[in-house]
Amino acid sequence: MAWIMLVALALGQAGEVPKGPLATPLKPKTAPSSWVTDADYPSSAVDKGKAGRVDFILTVDTTGTPDGCHITATSGYLLLDQHSCAILLKRARFSPARDPSGTPIRATYSNKFGWAASDGSTPGEIPRIDLIVDVAKLPAGYARPALTRVHFAKSGSPDACRVEVTSGVAAIDKVACAQVMLQAPTPTQGIKYGPIFDTRMVSVSFEQTPAK
Repeated sequence: MAWIMLVALALGQAGEVPKGPLATPLKPKTAPSSWVTDADYPSSAVDKGKAGRVDFILTVDTTGTPDGCHITATSGYLLLDQHSCAILLKRARFSPARDPSGTPIRATYSNKFGWAASDGSTPGEIPRIDLIVDVAKLPAGYARPALTRVHFAKSGSPDACRVEVTSGVAAIDKVACAQVMLQAPTPTQGIKYGPIFDTRMVSVSFEQTPAK
């Protein structure tokens, strides 16, 4: 059985903030590479040879404490995605972002890391699925495609959907997940020919049908 270790990636680090002037961006209090260690790899994932890269966004409150974690690129396994967010919410801490007056404000932080095999190979990226849904009229507030994460049961059928990045409209997000549950194809191959993954990211775009 191959040993599994975690590889921390410094690539893609970015601090995103609300619109408007900003005096001070978010700043991690400790090195992001220290937030997750080899010892954090869940034993059940090790035993099954599961590995993969996770891209995430943390929402950070005015004290510098994350209060939300969203996966934007899945490892391919729900267990690893959920475990990653649990660790990040527990350990990531920031000096809060501040507006020009010096008042702490909410902000977001994005980064990525990989759960990788001990041979040093980099986990492959799970291709995102793109769906397009035609609607008679787009509601006010629709800003972007809804980014969802779908989980598949052992039978291969989707059994759960979560919106990770909202479209801007709750009702559209609900429809997005309904379409994902109907249309998401069954996974057929794992990462680097490993176990068949059980989770995919699905981007659902809504387009207004031209009036006849």
